[in-house]
Amino acid sequence: MKRILTFIIIGSLSLQLAFGQLTFSDKRQRDRALNEAITLIVQEEYELAASKLTQSLALDSTYSLAYLQRGRIFIEWGLEEDAMTDLNQAIVYDSTLGEAYFYRGYLLFEGDTTGADSVQFNAAISYGFHNPWAYYFRGLTRLRAEQDQGALDDFSVAIDLKEDFAQAYHERAGIRKRLGDLQGAHFDYQTAITYQPVFPLAYNNRGSVKILLGDYEGAIEDFNMALEQDPELSISLSNRGYAKYYLGDLDEALLDFNEALSLNGDMTNVLLNKASLLAIQDQVIPALELLDGIIEENPDDASLYLNRGLIRELSGNLNGACEDWNRAKELGAEQAEVYLKECKNL
Repeated sequence: MKRILTFIIIGSLSLQLAFGQLTFSDKRQRDRALNEAITLIVQEEYELAASKLTQSLALDSTYSLAYLQRGRIFIEWGLEEDAMTDLNQAIVYDSTLGEAYFYRGYLLFEGDTTGADSVQFNAAISYGFHNPWAYYFRGLTRLRAEQDQGALDDFSVAIDLKEDFAQAYHERAGIRKRLGDLQGAHFDYQTAITYQPVFPLAYNNRGSVKILLGDYEGAIEDFNMALEQDPELSISLSNRGYAKYYLGDLDEALLDFNEALSLNGDMTNVLLNKASLLAIQDQVIPALELLDGIIEENPDDASLYLNRGLIRELSGNLNGACEDWNRAKELGAEQAEVYLKECKNL
């Protein structure tokens, strides 16, 4: 009997040390408060949840899970500094808590702290937080670092973990498009739309792939859908104008370019397309005036000099055209060499 009593006493002392001198009653109250808080978080009762978590931490100031959950609430409230403080504490008391690294990475990502966020997502995944959002955000950080293959791999894992992950399909589609896999990009944009029907940017981007595939009418349908969902999506107006231009509907294309510019007057590509369209409609002087203004704002853009050179040539000003093409060559435009052949006899 004495040995059993001794064993129980030693066991009790060991547990007290492990829980920072917590009694079994305190531990139960601590854990109950945490579980109630998690239920309240799911119900979006954040104030009550935060109160429960504070109670839990009053019982155990080293309770990493309570710091983690309260940090999540602070993120929801937009209190980034308070959230980071709690997440740091969570990691101090449990350096292998992958979810805490994830949310810390999320805060750094939203704060545009390039590089530091990727380290956090790597840690989250290495400590077992195999959540689709962890791979998704690490994919986004790799996109920022122009690591297309790594980002593509992460978005693929996110999709494997969450089959209906529309955002991950959308981001992977963009990489596939840049890598020249147009059919793969089209599939991913289509799947993103299937899982998230109200997704104007996905419609826009699928339309841009259709343009590259030569399906201008299909592209216009996608741009129409994007604009139906977001009437102020200026890039869709620009792209629809581009598709109409290639179908020969110049007046309608000009209307789209003008409407896009009314929403966002700094879209250089739209201004350039409008200038080209005006030149085709024999409105050379307005086209040149428009390009003069664009070049004044963007003096180091070689494509602008190439295009102004073409319009100057169209107006009969070959000297001015050659000046522009030479400037484009100085800025690194290899295509200028082709146009400069016309300047040899000057």
